[in-house]
Amino acid sequence: MDSRNVRKIVKKQKWGGFQVNDQEGKGITTTREFACGEVVCDFHGRMLSREEGLAMVNKKMAGSLFFFEDQSGSEKCIDACRERCDCHSAKDTLGRLIRHSSKNSNVRPRLYSQTDGNEVILFLATRDIAKGEELKYDHSSKRKIYAGEDLDLH
Repeated sequence: MDSRNVRKIVKKQKWGGFQVNDQEGKGITTTREFACGEVVCDFHGRMLSREEGLAMVNKKMAGSLFFFEDQSGSEKCIDACRERCDCHSAKDTLGRLIRHSSKNSNVRPRLYSQTDGNEVILFLATRDIAKGEELKYDHSSKRKIYAGEDLDLH
């Protein structure tokens, strides 16, 4: 998928190829195959500073937070705790529903800077993903996505 298509899909939030399943809590199952390296969806929500995100964690308000360092080195956090974000109030935020697996993950996060200066976290397939497979990624607390130190998202 080229950058123009990625920008268009992020803006419209028209991700396709999966459905939400409600077994054992929510998750996402594919309805088509995804090739290794293909953009699957994004992690979308309100942009916060790292400090604001950590304050939510300390107050036990954290549900779907994604900590990262942007291209300029600023530490930020995306708050996707609500099912629908302010900019797409009629659409569910699907990336927040991808479940954790440190051993069987099939997508990984990648920082994507848009031409308008906004940044978004995209999930890329780490291998070919079959139709009917549940999407999973490593939510490890040692990663930058949870304010850790060992994951390079650039």
